[in-house]
Amino acid sequence: MQQRVPSATVAALVALVVAGCSAGGAPAPTSPGASATPSPPPTSTAPSPTPTVVTREVVEDQGTAVRAGDARVRVLPAPGTDLDVERRDDGSVVVELDGPAWLAGAGARVLADGSALAGGGGVQPDGPRLAAAGDDVLRIDGPGSLWFAGTAVERVDWGDREGGRSLAVTPSAWAREGTDAARELIRDQLVAAEPEAGSATMLDQLRCHEIGAPDKATWNLEPWRPDVGLSGMIRALCNPE
Repeated sequence: MQQRVPSATVAALVALVVAGCSAGGAPAPTSPGASATPSPPPTSTAPSPTPTVVTREVVEDQGTAVRAGDARVRVLPAPGTDLDVERRDDGSVVVELDGPAWLAGAGARVLADGSALAGGGGVQPDGPRLAAAGDDVLRIDGPGSLWFAGTAVERVDWGDREGGRSLAVTPSAWAREGTDAARELIRDQLVAAEPEAGSATMLDQLRCHEIGAPDKATWNLEPWRPDVGLSGMIRALCNPE
């Protein structure tokens, strides 16, 4: 005998079906036992932003190595900056930049005239401005070139000249530019090679040649010349009697 489903039961089933569907036909919620496949996280191909503070470690890790003799620095171009390195016959290096960059090297520091010492050598900028950007890191602002050298004194030779014992100093082309970096590097390298050249009179003679005779083939320094101070040395044309 066929059983008749009560009308109240039918109405309840219809209400459940209607409640499980939205007006737009969206499917009913997944039952608690069903497993849903999660959507993969969105991927991004945007480049990593340039760090606000560029440390020596960052420049050492990502920058281009620039060597001039025993001197060594690294240069890291900012995003969008092109870098070109040209090595000269005398061992110095010219770095061309069309935008900002950073330079790292041991003891990097900017001097009063805008030149710098770094990595055992000297940096002479043509166009860009150098500024301290942290320990052993310099910021290079703007396009231009950097002339980097590790040699300021090419040769020293003792002889008998100018009426007595004389030291002939042959400076490099880079050192003849007369920047603060050139002055400090040539002095340090000269005294390291010939400690006697560290006397007051010989250092003033050296400075006098840097100022008044940068293109002279050799700068002859005599230890026996009197100590008359730099102004007196210049008045005597570097040769006080």
